[in-house]
Amino acid sequence: MIAEVIRASIWLYPALESAHYIGIACLVGAIMLIDLRLLGVAKTLPIGSMIGLLPWVWAGFIINLVSGSLIFIYGATGYGVSSAFWLKMTLMALAGINAWLFQLAANKSGSEWVGTGEVPVSVKTIATFSFVLWLSVVTTGRWMAYI
Repeated sequence: MIAEVIRASIWLYPALESAHYIGIACLVGAIMLIDLRLLGVAKTLPIGSMIGLLPWVWAGFIINLVSGSLIFIYGATGYGVSSAFWLKMTLMALAGINAWLFQLAANKSGSEWVGTGEVPVSVKTIATFSFVLWLSVVTTGRWMAYI
């Protein structure tokens, strides 16, 4: 039924795609800024100030969850057999696990390094994986149109 509604509307599918891109910009853009700061870019910015980007991460996540789910419903038969789609989902799961590891590291020792800006190697490793994983999620998302 939902797929039929989307197919019947000339504007709904393009609106969902647009929303998905806006969500990607919020989610991945904010995460990459945080990752880059953790990796030493823009050292004059306090790491604690990057917390202000988290509402953008969550807004982007919610936008993408809703729009991505509806886009999947619209084209489930094609996406369900797409290797690019399943690679994207796998990478997103790995990015989620990586985010959980970052949360554990921040809970364990964040009070020591957030204020000083001296990021431990373990956290820089997590930030590197995050950066690469999210770039890969976006890339495989684009591949879905062609593979």
